[in-house]
Amino acid sequence: MKNSSRFKISAILFASFTILSFAACEDDDEPVIETRVVQSTDTLRVTDTLQANLMSYSATFRMEQRVNGNAVVLNTPNMPYTNAAGNTFMISRLRYLISDVAFHKADGSCFTIDDYHFVNLSDTNSLTYRPSIEVPEGDYTGISFKFGFDREDNIDGAYPDLNSASWGWPSGIGGSPNFGGGYHFMQLDGRFMDNNNVDTTFNTHMGTARNMNVSPTTYEDNHFVANPTISTLTVDGDFELTIVMNVEQWYEDPYQWDLNMYNRGIMGNYDAQRKLNLNGPSVFTVEIL
Repeated sequence: MKNSSRFKISAILFASFTILSFAACEDDDEPVIETRVVQSTDTLRVTDTLQANLMSYSATFRMEQRVNGNAVVLNTPNMPYTNAAGNTFMISRLRYLISDVAFHKADGSCFTIDDYHFVNLSDTNSLTYRPSIEVPEGDYTGISFKFGFDREDNIDGAYPDLNSASWGWPSGIGGSPNFGGGYHFMQLDGRFMDNNNVDTTFNTHMGTARNMNVSPTTYEDNHFVANPTISTLTVDGDFELTIVMNVEQWYEDPYQWDLNMYNRGIMGNYDAQRKLNLNGPSVFTVEIL
């Protein structure tokens, strides 16, 4: 479960005083194994002193949402956006969740902020994310984050703020359908002109994927890890990054998404959920400010 007062970081100590201060960071979502091998008391003292002298700094993330390079505007009277399938559409609501922002070094190690952030385009306060956990100084060659929660953190009812936002993913409790439980990863809602030129509602909602094509039914983790390309980031003071959701990418790469086929009722649609998962990594870009 997420706890913003803690973070994932490993220290491996060697007798030669060689120190690795960051966990090896993989994108397979396996739990971070914290290992400490101590050859002598003196080694531990030296390492603790060096780590205490490592400065860390505050990160600020600006959360932006764009369609074809233009800022998303909610509730437009017309349908200003067009996807790769040729559907014209407008957006009435956009909410999503990211977690475990990680900063990667050239040697394969990384520092992970064990926290999450809920974005609601209708709430300007949510468009700025300032984690309480600071990032150690150094040069970083990459950044990644999870879209939604992994299995360890996607726990029914575990987060009061998300419960208050009605962010739960149906779990079968109280007569609701069982789509696997936990939480939404995204709600992207609006209207589009269908093939009959009728103004039609769409709800692009993402969460756990229920697979009814097998027996018994399985519920699959459906989060993904975004690895936007960045130039080298040198952390030597407080810093800011912009995380951009390029909304059109949900509907075009690698699977072209036709809103006539996938508009409403997709939460229990395994094929739709997996296509969102596979399109998702290309949705995000990061800009260093």
